[in-house]
Amino acid sequence: MTYTKKEVSETVLPAGFTVTAHAGAFDTPDNSIAFVEKVIAENCDIIEIDVTFRPSGLPVMIHASAPAETEGVPLEEALSRIAAHPAMRMNLDLKSTANLQALDALLQKYGLLNRAFYTGVSFDWAQKVRQDSAVPYYINFSFSCREKRSPAAADAAAKRIKESGALGLNCHYDSVTPTAVRAVRENGLLVSLWTANTPRGMRKSIVLCPDNITTRHPDKLKDVLQRNTKDKQ
Repeated sequence: MTYTKKEVSETVLPAGFTVTAHAGAFDTPDNSIAFVEKVIAENCDIIEIDVTFRPSGLPVMIHASAPAETEGVPLEEALSRIAAHPAMRMNLDLKSTANLQALDALLQKYGLLNRAFYTGVSFDWAQKVRQDSAVPYYINFSFSCREKRSPAAADAAAKRIKESGALGLNCHYDSVTPTAVRAVRENGLLVSLWTANTPRGMRKSIVLCPDNITTRHPDKLKDVLQRNTKDKQ
């Protein structure tokens, strides 16, 4: 579905709306220190980092779920930089739950426990995440065709997310409809959409009125949002 400029400009986003810089934002290498430093320099609201563990248990930045002992950038290198910028929050996209205690310990070391949340958490992982970590989390979930269209089915899915103990829903912008978003909100949950990198994706995400949009191009998304603000004036 294509949304018009008028539809986008008439959208009112929730209070506290944020933009998350996806791993590799601003054309930097994914999960690299260069990426972290660029996102910090751009004063982004939230930085997304893919997190998993080496066989030794060391938390590292890498998209792979089971890296070798020599793969991935130690997460501590990123946390030490982020800690100096108190306005920035972190979306830690979990690729494994193998050593969440070590991850919590690192976040506590740098005073970042209250500035982090997890995504990448499935229903199957939720109980372990609650047991092993103090960090809140979103459930990654894609609504079925029926759940996208039926208020009752959407509400049932949203209730399942709420019962998992999650803060809210994290999903691709094509995986929800206004009906699904409404059900999530009516259950007191937040809505985070990924990964809106194209003009179409940005417009569709905005019209869905989420609490957060994740993108590799935060600067372009903010330009779209600023133009919409000017159109309303």
